[in-house]
Amino acid sequence: MTLYADIPGIAMQVSRDIVVASIQVDLDDDVLARFRDELLHRLHKTGSQGVILDVSGLETLDSNEFAALRRIITMCTIMGAESVLVGLRPGVVSALIEAGANVDGLQAAINLDAAFVLLQPEPEPEPESEAGVDAETDSEETPPPESGQPPGHEQ
Repeated sequence: MTLYADIPGIAMQVSRDIVVASIQVDLDDDVLARFRDELLHRLHKTGSQGVILDVSGLETLDSNEFAALRRIITMCTIMGAESVLVGLRPGVVSALIEAGANVDGLQAAINLDAAFVLLQPEPEPEPESEAGVDAETDSEETPPPESGQPPGHEQ
């Protein structure tokens, strides 16, 4: 991709069928455009069902950058991938809320482990069926002999 040769990239990897993007560079329009293109390409290529956007490396996040990230999250949703923001610093959260940023419907987690839990909840154990329990119990029991004598004492 020579188009983005002079623009810093954002590290991405696929783990447990989820694309994890670690944003550790200052965001601007060019970085966000490169990130959008590479992330959507990665989703298309891998078929991942989730995206974790780790923004713990960002000291600041203005409302325009946040809006651009929201648009990228919407694009991921259209491609069938659920997204979670991770690592938002308290000061960043406060500034976004004070600026009136739209956070409706946004999923966020305190750390990567919590994000994976949101995107891949543990499956609930299936309850044992009563028919299966009865079948096992029936096969272990020996039917009483018809003569009323214990087994092995037939006349």
